[in-house]
Amino acid sequence: MENLPFMLSYGLILIAILLAHREGLGNEKEIFVSSLRTALQLVLLGYVLKYLLKLTSLPEMFGVILGMSSFSAFIAYERVKHRSVMLNSFVAITSTTFFILTALLLINVLQPSAHQLIPFGGLIVGNTLNSITLSLDRFLGDVRSNIEEIEAKVALGASLRQAMDDVFRNSLRTSLIPKINFMKAAGLVHIPGVAVGMLIAGADPTRAILFQIVILYALVFSGLAGSIIMLYLSYRKSLQLIDGEARRS
Repeated sequence: MENLPFMLSYGLILIAILLAHREGLGNEKEIFVSSLRTALQLVLLGYVLKYLLKLTSLPEMFGVILGMSSFSAFIAYERVKHRSVMLNSFVAITSTTFFILTALLLINVLQPSAHQLIPFGGLIVGNTLNSITLSLDRFLGDVRSNIEEIEAKVALGASLRQAMDDVFRNSLRTSLIPKINFMKAAGLVHIPGVAVGMLIAGADPTRAILFQIVILYALVFSGLAGSIIMLYLSYRKSLQLIDGEARRS
């Protein structure tokens, strides 16, 4: 029964579902299904990591991270069901993640070990996924709201990219808001998660904090770079994406 306290923590999700229902959010089912999905995924991850963390080959480790990127691209696709979203998400997530990992390996912040590369890679992949979905949601919403203005600019001779310039900037700012707020609060309002994990594991506090700083910088870069890549790859298809959403609704 040592796992009973962890199982009881599911009460927090049940309370969240009740609050969502009370406020009329209409996403109670999504919260419930997502909570079960994350529990299943993480329990499976616990078993799989026993084998993944024994990997010694760098290509094998990168292959695992590539698999994470592929699954993340599918999650992005679930939000906007268009084939281009899956491909563009995969390119944005993979290119950003592997750039960061390669850079940190070259400057010896990370060591080529499964215990470092796989968790860190997963952290970057997840962060980039959150950022690109935030930016794409905001982008499509703004394009939908300003479609007449965008079409007028194009009719007057502007390129589609120029006509969407304000929408681009607003979308990128949106993707950065959680990262900037996180940096502002780190150390004053809360101790970031990775540092907490290292401290619980008995790591030197100074090293844990320095490593967390690197992670925060990497998260900001991955969020912005991934969103820029995603929007540049997606903006030409944005009108089709909006039309597809309208048909499904």
